[in-house]
Amino acid sequence: MNVLRDDIVQFINNYLNIDAFRDYCPNGMQVIGRTSVQRVALGVSANLECFRQAVAGEADMLIVHHGLFWENMPREIGAMMKGRLKLLFDNDITLLGYHLPLDAHPEIGNNVLWLRELGFEVEGITIGNARGKMIGAIGTAPRRITRRDLIEQVAAIAGAKPLVYAYGPQTIRRLGVITGGGEGYLLEAIARGCDTFLTGEVGEPTESYAREEGVNFIAAGHYNSEKIGIQALGELLKQHFPVETFFCDVPNAI
Repeated sequence: MNVLRDDIVQFINNYLNIDAFRDYCPNGMQVIGRTSVQRVALGVSANLECFRQAVAGEADMLIVHHGLFWENMPREIGAMMKGRLKLLFDNDITLLGYHLPLDAHPEIGNNVLWLRELGFEVEGITIGNARGKMIGAIGTAPRRITRRDLIEQVAAIAGAKPLVYAYGPQTIRRLGVITGGGEGYLLEAIARGCDTFLTGEVGEPTESYAREEGVNFIAAGHYNSEKIGIQALGELLKQHFPVETFFCDVPNAI
């Protein structure tokens, strides 16, 4: 049974409340494809390899966290963008992208999902002001969680060994999470009482901040830290629509 493309788009747009965000990119439908949908591909980032996997899986729709179009990108369609768009056009695939709304969502957002998977109780979306909207989450440990156990859990979920600056306590009590490129929010998380901070990337001053403030810093990788939300969105779609979903994995060390 096929589902109307526009019904899926409207459902996700409303569920993620995309109109509440002033993002660095458009959220929602970015490239229009066929009107009916049976197979939905999910991916972290819109790139040619992700598109090729979607085509190979016979997807009617592809939903990503990092879409095609961003502020300060060239306005002209160059060779790279032409190749990407051509693959979508030739296969009549609809492309949807959801950035900050997927990071910040209280149920399937990247940040709250990490906290729950790691065994923390979510206090709320209370850190990481991105153009007027908080996107990051803080969680409290309901039981004893050691730094070693936490690092092992992060590695298991991310699928790779994280970078760790272990300057904080060995027993974790309060964890702040902003996935992706959230390293710039470390000091804000510290000010909010977090003894440990989890994100995707690391900056040049990050280690000195962690060392001098006496906190733990964990970088799981931008890509690896943001697989969790888009995969959860796929599971949500299957609960609401008679569609098949699959994940397009394009490993990225960053």
